[in-house]
Amino acid sequence: MLHKPAGVVTANKDKELPTVMDLLPSDIQSDKLYAVGRLDRDTTGLLLLTDNGPLGFQLLHPQYHVDKTYQVEVNGLLTPDHIQTFQKGIVFLDGTICKPARLEILSASPSLSQVSISISEGKFHQIKKMFLSVGVKVTNLKRIQFGDFTLNPDLAEGNYHPLNQKELQIIKNYLEMSR
Repeated sequence: MLHKPAGVVTANKDKELPTVMDLLPSDIQSDKLYAVGRLDRDTTGLLLLTDNGPLGFQLLHPQYHVDKTYQVEVNGLLTPDHIQTFQKGIVFLDGTICKPARLEILSASPSLSQVSISISEGKFHQIKKMFLSVGVKVTNLKRIQFGDFTLNPDLAEGNYHPLNQKELQIIKNYLEMSR
C-alpha cells in the first residue's frame, strides 16, 4: 500500500515525471508490479500495488462493485440538494452516465466545501467532472479507501508499507469471492 503524493504519475515508467515506482526501494521494484487503478498526477492517497493479476481484476472490474472513497475540497458551496443529485447519478455534458455516488458534506461555505464521496466505478477524471457538472471545481482530491482497504493516517505521503495480516486477509476474501 502506497500513500501517493501529488506530482507523481501512476505509471511504471515515465520519461519526464516521477512515477509511483520511483518511490519504492529498488529491491522491490519490478516490471511485474503494477498499480491497481490510477490516481491523477495531482491526486493523493491510497494506491495498491500488486503483481497479482486476478486481484487487480477483482478490485477493478465493475461487476464486483468495489467502492472507492475520496476526501474532496471544492471551490464553492455544496448543499443537501447536491447529495440527492449525486445519489441519482451524474450525466456529463458528453452524455456519459455515472452510477449513483454517495456524497457526505463535511463542511460547507460559499467559497469552500469539504466532502467525502464514494464511487463504484473509475471513469477518466470522473470525480472532477462530476463536481464540474454541478458548478464547482475540485481543488484537492485524496483517496482514503479502496474497497475494504483504508489509508493508514500514519502513513506519510510518498511512503509505502507491505500489507499487514489484516490486509492480507482482505485480499484472500476478495480472491475467494471471484471463484
